[in-house]
Amino acid sequence: MLRTQIDVSGLTWLFPLLETALSFHHAVRGEHDDLAVTVAGLREATMNGDFAYYVVIAAAIGDRPRPDGPAIQWLDDEHTVQERWRAQVTARCARLRHL
Repeated sequence: MLRTQIDVSGLTWLFPLLETALSFHHAVRGEHDDLAVTVAGLREATMNGDFAYYVVIAAAIGDRPRPDGPAIQWLDDEHTVQERWRAQVTARCARLRHL
């Protein structure tokens, strides 16, 4: 439903952000197949190069290999950035176990 609303409203630049959040959700829940589908859709949505870094973030969130694509300039080295994103998933999983 959100995808449709994003499309209808003309705010298509929000789609990669939504898919990245969905990647986080799938990673926390251990839904590896759904995560793969979401990352593939995100890759397709960013093929023009806009927001391509979201694909790398989604892959890091899911502890997946870095996908091929444009070089991205991070403020820290890429390994550190990937570890930080993955740590968010690990922390959320730990928090959910304690609820």
